[in-house]
Amino acid sequence: MGGHDLLRILVTVLFVLAYVVVLAVNALAGSGKGPFLRSTGNVSGLYETEITPAGWAFSIWGFLYTWLLLMNIYIVTWFCRRTSTGWMYCSPAILPYGFFISWVVNMILNCAWLLLWDRELMIPALVVLALIAFTNYFIIYFSCVGLQAHGARLKQNHPADLCCIRVLVQNGIAAYATWTTIATLLNLAVVLGLGSVSPTNAGTVSLCLLLLEVIVWFAVENFVVEKHVRYILSVYPVVIYALIGSLSRHYDPAAPGRNAVFTAVLLSLACILFIARVVLVIWRHRTQPLFQDGVAEGLMRPVSTTDK
Repeated sequence: MGGHDLLRILVTVLFVLAYVVVLAVNALAGSGKGPFLRSTGNVSGLYETEITPAGWAFSIWGFLYTWLLLMNIYIVTWFCRRTSTGWMYCSPAILPYGFFISWVVNMILNCAWLLLWDRELMIPALVVLALIAFTNYFIIYFSCVGLQAHGARLKQNHPADLCCIRVLVQNGIAAYATWTTIATLLNLAVVLGLGSVSPTNAGTVSLCLLLLEVIVWFAVENFVVEKHVRYILSVYPVVIYALIGSLSRHYDPAAPGRNAVFTAVLLSLACILFIARVVLVIWRHRTQPLFQDGVAEGLMRPVSTTDK
């Protein structure tokens, strides 16, 4: 039976502690206490854009953090469980070190963004928020690397864990990544509006970028890396939720503005793409099941995630 891996224990503990710190910092930021001068919501109210969702839409942060908390709890349970070769957290090490390191960096950036936003340093806040989104993409990538290496074994011996990784880890991070991407575009609209760009044009630029990202992601997830992100379905619901929040605040049926109409069209497109995505996933799940006969699907050359 395999023994313990001290380095992986330390990395996982750091992974969890970083999240606990972020929850505490977000609680302080939400109430404007501690190092924060005002609540995050009050600062947001000072920088409205033509595409900013209604206040209720930002309650999704609580939902996302709960989802990510469940992910953390699930990963911690690996310390209490054994496989046929040793402790589950290290034998096999399903998630590579890059996953944990990217997460810790993401949590540090999360705290940094809250402080920058509180001080109304909008350009640095935009840069940091974009880095939060990009580190989320890296986290998803590393989770795919882990399943590429160990998915076949999980399907054969631990199918419940394969499901948990897809639902709690991959879809949880994907939802978080989608919302932080949208938040980055909102922050971009704020920065453009503070410059020489009109509020309407600033909102249109951000919506155009969101449209481009949605179309590119649909193409990539369905025709480029489909086998590795097949069961990631949380992207479109978050986009749809954000667009509904924006429409509920800015759409006036009597005199809809350009960005409101653009948002409505984008919402319709997101709904269509989501339906198409679900249909494709169901069809491929039935006709092209993954990890057949114990064969790993190659995102890259097969690697061992137990390597440091």
